[in-house]
Amino acid sequence: MPIQYLKRKKAREILTQLSLHEDITLKSVAIALQESLSTVLSSQEAEFISMIENRRSFLLRSDKKIHVIDYGAGSPHFKRGKREMEQGLQSTESVSEIVASSKPKFWGLLLFKLIRELKPLSCVELGTCVGISASYQAAALKINGIGQIVSLEGAPEIAEIARDTFNSLEFKNASVVIGPFHQTFKRVLEASEPVDFLFNDGHHDYYAVRKYFDEAIPYLSDGGVIVFDDISWSPGMRKAWKEIEELGEVSASIDLQSMGIVVVKKNFSTKQKFEIPL
Repeated sequence: MPIQYLKRKKAREILTQLSLHEDITLKSVAIALQESLSTVLSSQEAEFISMIENRRSFLLRSDKKIHVIDYGAGSPHFKRGKREMEQGLQSTESVSEIVASSKPKFWGLLLFKLIRELKPLSCVELGTCVGISASYQAAALKINGIGQIVSLEGAPEIAEIARDTFNSLEFKNASVVIGPFHQTFKRVLEASEPVDFLFNDGHHDYYAVRKYFDEAIPYLSDGGVIVFDDISWSPGMRKAWKEIEELGEVSASIDLQSMGIVVVKKNFSTKQKFEIPL
């Protein structure tokens, strides 16, 4: 029996219990996870997701080359220095190669379902790429009938593709801000305050993840949710996640192995931690 099947069977059992939780935020997250695992979609939801995946397919067929500036950590096995990351590494890549690094459909669906259930008004994303994950979130906000998402991207030519993605899908509730995160993040937080939902899929570096978490806390709504991508991408990312789970502002955490979800609250009696490997 495939390991993935067994993992998701176990996940469904845990989520059945979590969906009965008295905390409304945890209950909403559990329902979002359940519906993602079972691909529960209304006809309207399915239509939006089909549009986004068609856009992904279109971009995957592109052989266009663009100029890229990468302010990230590089790879799990090769750590860039702080100065290298601040200056950015310049290269030329094909659009299809860049699109291949976008979040797969399942994780896009999870973001979509989280937005549908949590119903945030103000969303921020670190790491736009070509706009696929932001489009999943924007689609959910559009169906909800309220809310905006601002996504941050360091590379101007990639950001332009994301803008084209939002325009082609007619998501007027999504926008992209261009520039290194250390220059744009705080400004976006100030303009978006209070932030109800933050998706960190940007700088995969221990110090950056901790820094951006600390910067975000004053601007989050009480009960705000932060989703961290690639928490097992490197030892540094795993370390950052484990430390964030223990911080005093975090009332609950859900470790999905690939992604991590935390709930931030001012007042709570007991910290709750869940492990649901997917």
